[in-house]
Amino acid sequence: MKNRNNGSRIFMTELMFAIFFFIIVSAVCIQCFAGSFAKSGEAKEITEAVNLASNAAEDYLCNDNYTGFTNYYDDNWNLVDDSEATYKVTSLVIEPESEGMCQTMHVVVSTISDEEIYSLAVEKALK
Repeated sequence: MKNRNNGSRIFMTELMFAIFFFIIVSAVCIQCFAGSFAKSGEAKEITEAVNLASNAAEDYLCNDNYTGFTNYYDDNWNLVDDSEATYKVTSLVIEPESEGMCQTMHVVVSTISDEEIYSLAVEKALK
């Protein structure tokens, strides 16, 4: 019996290597996309936290009779009641210990379980 070698084995081997290479590259790409999606969510969270803290700091610097507050926000950073909140922004004004020192305000943006996302301290000289 003659052993015919028409190249089909080589073709099938080459096809299997191409499929194997495609599977490996696909797995790496999926991991990259999943990682970038998670980083995007974290970046959005930090951006919103910085915006809220900056707004509170500007309000504090513009008003002489500023008092602290705690606001609650949902997943989309909309103002809500504390029962359905995901995030909270707390502002605390600390009076100076002696005359001539600056008044300080601390703003902390955190999750509802008190995991800090961003914090900001602002000092203001009193008139």
